[in-house]
Amino acid sequence: MKTITSRELSRKPSVISNIKPGEAVHVADRKGGLMMTRAKRIAVTPREMMAELGKVTAGCPPMDTQAFLEDGE
Repeated sequence: MKTITSRELSRKPSVISNIKPGEAVHVADRKGGLMMTRAKRIAVTPREMMAELGKVTAGCPPMDTQAFLEDGE
């Protein structure tokens, strides 16, 4: 974890925007400071994506998408 002062933050805000996923920066001040973190990216497999899609569309009625496309012509 990197510690910077609020003065450094005001002069170089790019310090916060350039942190990598999973890293944290502590901005120190008199009141205790502020902790800024960037969340880690979660890798999702195709199987997990399809399972999530199945959960989302579970209550939807089946739809004939080809008929929908042909109707617009």
